[in-house]
Amino acid sequence: MAQAGHSANKTHFQLDRISFFTDGVFAIAITLLVIEFKVPVIEHPTDHLLWDALREMSWKLLGFIISFCIVGYYWSVHHRIFGYVEKYTSRLIWLNLLFLFSVVLLPFTSGLLGEYASETHLMIPYGVYVINICLTAIMNAVLWFYVSNPKHDLLTHQISKERILLGFYFTLVVPIIFIISLLVTYYNPTIGRLIPLTIPFILKYGLNGIASRAIAKEKK
Repeated sequence: MAQAGHSANKTHFQLDRISFFTDGVFAIAITLLVIEFKVPVIEHPTDHLLWDALREMSWKLLGFIISFCIVGYYWSVHHRIFGYVEKYTSRLIWLNLLFLFSVVLLPFTSGLLGEYASETHLMIPYGVYVINICLTAIMNAVLWFYVSNPKHDLLTHQISKERILLGFYFTLVVPIIFIISLLVTYYNPTIGRLIPLTIPFILKYGLNGIASRAIAKEKK
């Protein structure tokens, strides 16, 4: 339930504070991702040398694009979760903070991966990054299950079991693909690190059937 002594208007104000704080953390995390990029400094620049320098940054650029999309994706998921919330508890605040903790780690783990991106034989940088992705997904799932549990009475309306499971499936797609990517990277680093590029297509087309059934169940 909401904090004792808070009126309905005050409760909504406090929920807005949680959302604004969360948005700010996500915005900073996305901004920090790009700090790892430095403009190549070439003493006697030519187009050929500049192109070689940019090509050496290609893996770092790929890591940035993937990380940007991951942060953006979990922000959109968080946005949808809190669209259902009309009350809050202290536990919800702490779960949200733990979720944000996993998000603010992403610039570091992404930077670690980018720093050693050209050293494709190293497994630790990518392994640490995948662990961070999995932690973010786990905390997102915990947050979703806590919010959607009718016992906590936090929602604007009751959510169907199918909708709850759908949110869980969408949350787990990302870490599963990254774990597969990590395993493949052990045998073929190039292919392994390209596997996360399939995530948007899996989210868009792979879960269409599940999403349609969830929507149909809610309409009954």
